[in-house]
Amino acid sequence: MTRALPGVVSLLTDFGLSDPYVGILKGVIAREAPGTTVIDVSHDVPPQDIELAALWLEQAYTWFPPGTVHVCVVDPGVGTARAALAARAGEHWFVAPDNGVLSGVLAREPSWEVRWIDAGALRLSVASRTFHGRDVFAPVAGRLASGALRLSDVGPEHAPTLHARRAPRVEKGEAFGEVIAVDRFGNLITNLPASVLEGEGVTVEIRDARLRSVGTYAEGELECVALVGSFGLVEIAVQNASAAARLGVGRGEPVRVVRGAP
Repeated sequence: MTRALPGVVSLLTDFGLSDPYVGILKGVIAREAPGTTVIDVSHDVPPQDIELAALWLEQAYTWFPPGTVHVCVVDPGVGTARAALAARAGEHWFVAPDNGVLSGVLAREPSWEVRWIDAGALRLSVASRTFHGRDVFAPVAGRLASGALRLSDVGPEHAPTLHARRAPRVEKGEAFGEVIAVDRFGNLITNLPASVLEGEGVTVEIRDARLRSVGTYAEGELECVALVGSFGLVEIAVQNASAAARLGVGRGEPVRVVRGAP
């Protein structure tokens, strides 16, 4: 698979929507690839939060059609010597800075290829050292999505920066993990897989709370509960309220799964 063909581009940034940056990205993609479908994954990644952007990208891309070009611009190193990358991972394509934001995707896919974007060879007009989303990533994404550009023509092969996410561990029937994201509902998403909640008498401990395991958000009407979320990971939630606020915790908080009623 040498070209991205379905004419779909996804966007994931920390730009927000109050400024024109996202609209400009879409304008450049439309100029390079008229008729391309552009889908917003999110533009509310906290500023410069590479770790969370990597998580959201990893969880989102598989739901798009094969050949989709995924643009992720969370780029605190813009304008520095950090490389700009184009990559193929499995049947998907990615355009992003070389700062670890592709770590989750590349860890998930057994087959991938990463190339350094040679802006000079591609005759890109890099007008600014502060907006490579407009000058580098969007035009390359548009050309890939239109089929006008092959990955092999982007530039030389490149060894990407990879950040290993801390993995949960299991010891003597207990599982230890941590909160890796807090969504807008205040649900605490952990790095613990669904399998740790299997069986009877499972209790999830976080801070000073001991939580029972349930199947749906609605079962946590008056209390914080643990359940398997849509990403196949253990979440901690409370119906119609924020578990993060209720428990006073956020990313990095340790979580323990044990056997025994709360």
